[in-house]
Formats: sequence, structure tokens, C-alpha cells
Amino acid sequence: MEIDKIREQLARELENNLECWNDVLSNTSPGNYGCNSWEVQISADDIFVDIPKRTFNVKSGFFTAQIILGASKGEYSFETEYSKPFTAVGKFDFENKSQVRIKDVNIRINPDIFGDD
Repeated sequence: MEIDKIREQLARELENNLECWNDVLSNTSPGNYGCNSWEVQISADDIFVDIPKRTFNVKSGFFTAQIILGASKGEYSFETEYSKPFTAVGKFDFENKSQVRIKDVNIRINPDIFGDD
């Protein structure tokens, strides 16, 4: 499998990994009461892959979410945007000769909703 295809698959899998981004949102400070939408932007060009070790490193990505603060609903809740750059490291494996799957990923992102990146 060509390295460019591996990088592209890793980028798309990370962009759609609900469990991974749910963990990021669960660890924000202050905590939030929900998320209305989220989006991940990763360029395959920003992913370094070590095929023999089956590891990858995301040098640069961007995560944006519309989250609810204050209360889960009602007059005390309000929506705000959580937008932060991130990096990541992880492990992958080959499902077959044309498909890779992420086995483990560690997202490095500032959890402070209102803080500087």
C-alpha cells in the first residue's frame, strides 16, 4: 500500500472518530453540557507515518465544536465555539492490503475553552 493512501485513510478515520472527539469534549475546561456540532480538519500532508512501527504523528490539525455551557437547556444555557489546533500521535494496523485502521490515538489539544491555543 502506498504511503499517501495510508496517510489519507488515517486523516479520514481521525476526522470521523466519534469516540476520540467525544473524549476531547469530555475533558474541556470548563466542562460542557453537550455539543451541537463538531468538525475536524486534517491534511494528509500533515501526517507522518512510520510503516515498520505502524505509528503516525499528526503535525497539525484543527478541531471546532459548537458546545453548550451553563446548563443543559433553558435560560441558563448558552452556546459557544471551541476552536483549537491540535497534534496527535497514534498506532495503526493493516486490516487488509488496501485498508488501515487506527488502534490507538492520543490527541494533544488545549482543553481550556476560553484560553489561548
